[in-house]
Amino acid sequence: MKASCRLTAILVFGIASAACGQQSAPPPPAQIAQQLASDMQIIQKELNSVGKLNFVVHVSNADEIGTSQYSVLLTEVAADPAACSIHYHWWRSISGNVVNDEDVSLSLRDVMGVLTMPSDQYFKKVAEEEGAAPDEMKVYYEKFDPPMFIVAMRVAADDADGFSFTDQKQSARVGQAVAQAVLLCGGKNEPF
Repeated sequence: MKASCRLTAILVFGIASAACGQQSAPPPPAQIAQQLASDMQIIQKELNSVGKLNFVVHVSNADEIGTSQYSVLLTEVAADPAACSIHYHWWRSISGNVVNDEDVSLSLRDVMGVLTMPSDQYFKKVAEEEGAAPDEMKVYYEKFDPPMFIVAMRVAADDADGFSFTDQKQSARVGQAVAQAVLLCGGKNEPF
């Protein structure tokens, strides 16, 4: 009886040790391709549904106090899982002056970080990263009306791209899909 109990204990311990020593295998390529296609479909569908965004930005800092009217429009969004890229037409005006009217191609392989947050917090973070002095940051204020949200992507050390939203839940959906697609494409999702 004692031998039987010892043998059972050894077998159970051996099986548990073998299970603990195994690491889960990476998902098969077909599963990765399917997940990437799903993420890219979410990105394309959501970005094409946003439409023209009109908002006011109130700014106050050491050098400037003022208000600007912005309009932003993304059209012709095409997310290509095979190329790991997102193509779109970006149009933007500030106080009635068109400042961007261009076709953009974003390679997710080149993305080094993805961040989803309220736009006012994001642009404050950018100001700090660009070297704004602590005294300047004490008087820094930027308010978006209506509140805006951004899915920002760092592409190079000094280069970023992003998508704007008025709907926080929509920005979270797109942010999650972009972050996952970036990783599946071999890009990085490091903090910035």
